[in-house]
Amino acid sequence: MKDRLPVSALIAFAFLATTPRAHAANLPLPRSTPEAQGISSQAVRDFVAAADKINTLHSFMLVRHGYVIAEGWWKPEAADKPHILNSLTKSFNSTAVGLAIEEGKLSLDDPVLKLRRRTFRTISRP
Repeated sequence: MKDRLPVSALIAFAFLATTPRAHAANLPLPRSTPEAQGISSQAVRDFVAAADKINTLHSFMLVRHGYVIAEGWWKPEAADKPHILNSLTKSFNSTAVGLAIEEGKLSLDDPVLKLRRRTFRTISRP
């Protein structure tokens, strides 16, 4: 089992990210406090406490109204350490599917093979 940050350290780390002095404040996403974006800090703390029980969680970032309101990492991960986020691709894919459905480019009733052929033809063209 990987080393885990104590919950209190993670909470402190997450809220430090919202201050202008924090390393993460230099990234392009703007920072704010949870309360300024309509979320209670206690709700964020409750989330972190629950997330701390998940052994496979590497990190999290909570964004509300375009502002990062909390973020944190479990050891051995860190803000400046790149790591693979394989399972995050599901979020990107489901968002892309939702947008394609909304734009009428895809239906949930479309056969997967029909989509695969389209993709293959598009990729195969010079």
